[in-house]
Amino acid sequence: MSKIRERQFDHQGDLTAPTPDTQHWVVYTQKKADSPFKWAGSLNAPDLELAMQFAGEHYGLDEACVALIAHHADYLTDGPCGKTPLLPSDASGSDGSSWTVFTLPRRGGNLQQAGTVNAPDAETAIDRATAEFANGKIHQIRVVPSDKIYMMSSKSELVWRLHDMDYKFAKGYSKGVRSKWTRIRDSKEYEEYRKEDIHKHF
Repeated sequence: MSKIRERQFDHQGDLTAPTPDTQHWVVYTQKKADSPFKWAGSLNAPDLELAMQFAGEHYGLDEACVALIAHHADYLTDGPCGKTPLLPSDASGSDGSSWTVFTLPRRGGNLQQAGTVNAPDAETAIDRATAEFANGKIHQIRVVPSDKIYMMSSKSELVWRLHDMDYKFAKGYSKGVRSKWTRIRDSKEYEEYRKEDIHKHF
């Protein structure tokens, strides 16, 4: 065994506290003011503060948005996802706390914020949300306690890309390539090149 491996290390004092385990958080973004928040993805973070920071850095950088909301994954309750659109139930009532309702407009799509209902528990919230928001056009309902949802807005914090990153998207890449080509060729030559390129690859 080498001398390095034979060395004995003495530790002075207590070891530092371990890093907290990460938790799962769900994020929704708002593309334009007054538009509904739509599911964007999820992330892992040890606490709310870092969850919101990570959400702003990642989802605010990944797409243009004016605000985002997030909640711990443990607080969401999903209703069944139907193969056919959901029809309204006959549930009624307004007792209990506020629950934020998210609806799925189509299978394979993204959940989006629809409104709120009051209910004493998650199951009742699903029933009352189905009565209020199911209109034969949505396939699933999610409810989350409204007081467990946290918001980050561009009015108070930075939820935006600091520089132009449109090149990350297909439409932005096409626009960027076009601007570079037209610096050395005219628009007609570029269009001929584009048609030929699309034909070869598709």
